[in-house]
Amino acid sequence: MKHAHEQDEVTVREIPETRLAAIGWLVVLLVLAGVGAWEWRMRGLGLDAGDLDDGPSHWMAERRRVAAGDHDGVVIVGSSRIFFDTDLGAWEELTGRRPIQLALPGTNPRPLLADIAEHSDFSGLVVVGFTPDLYFLERFSYLPQFEHVIRNWRDESPSSRVGHRLGLALSGQLAFLDEAYRLAPLIERIDIPDRKGVRRPYLEVWKLAEHSAHRNTHMWPRLETDARLRDHARLVWGPFDGSGPKPEEIDRGIAETKKSVDAIRARGGEVVFVRAPSAGLYYESEQAGIPRAKTWDRLLRETGSFGIHFEDYPDMRGLEVPEWSHLSAESATRFTRAYVSALQQRHPMLEKPGG
Repeated sequence: MKHAHEQDEVTVREIPETRLAAIGWLVVLLVLAGVGAWEWRMRGLGLDAGDLDDGPSHWMAERRRVAAGDHDGVVIVGSSRIFFDTDLGAWEELTGRRPIQLALPGTNPRPLLADIAEHSDFSGLVVVGFTPDLYFLERFSYLPQFEHVIRNWRDESPSSRVGHRLGLALSGQLAFLDEAYRLAPLIERIDIPDRKGVRRPYLEVWKLAEHSAHRNTHMWPRLETDARLRDHARLVWGPFDGSGPKPEEIDRGIAETKKSVDAIRARGGEVVFVRAPSAGLYYESEQAGIPRAKTWDRLLRETGSFGIHFEDYPDMRGLEVPEWSHLSAESATRFTRAYVSALQQRHPMLEKPGG
């Protein structure tokens, strides 16, 4: 007795003839069309090929250069102001030296300075960017992606290093790879009210800067012309309530800084501080809650350091600060030239050979 599913003969299923090559080419054409359309749209928004983004791997690559001695004797640490407001090309043009840029957005730079002091043999000039409301933070970073870079730069995985190099190569050709304009960040920019007490994704930082080789960074030009982007950045920087660090936090911050400065000087190096411009309600809030006499002046006095404060130099005032915290690209170049010139008067090592 045979079951219904049994057959006496082998079942043969004929596969219809298909034009596999044509289907393959059609898929390629559709992918290229989609990529081309998205690239065209992103360039229409002001993104450029050659904007290399920034992230932990970019920072770690520069930190390894310090460890390897692959530098010109100048390292910059700090927060986003010294990061955005320093033109490395102008530095090199004026001094013949191109600094290693180790500043990180949204961070308290004291751990960066301590890392150079305690975990390197660097004996050159360390330029420390001073942003009043970040310098005395108790935490290291507001940005989770940077939280562990100091600990992990020596042990970055091979796959991460290869991915970083591949990303640099592709970003040099394609604008749509910008991290700030991936689908997920774009969705988060939809202004949907959230429940009380919750910081909604809309209030996260949007694209602010463009980055070239070795973390040379300047403000994204669109912020200079797009009122919506400027207003959003100002919203994120607030509220400007005039609050500031507690006295014990200032004491601790200055003590930690002095320890790092002393360690660098003990091996022949030097540390200087730079206070870049701020404006608008941000500047007014800093003046109210983080007065210069109790922070900046004390820091310089107790560490015995030279500092450049934009208020003290006529050519550093009146610069363009579109979203109240960072200079426009053109103003950043002017500011760099001004503060480097001031440093050259103090440190002859910065005089350009044959200049």
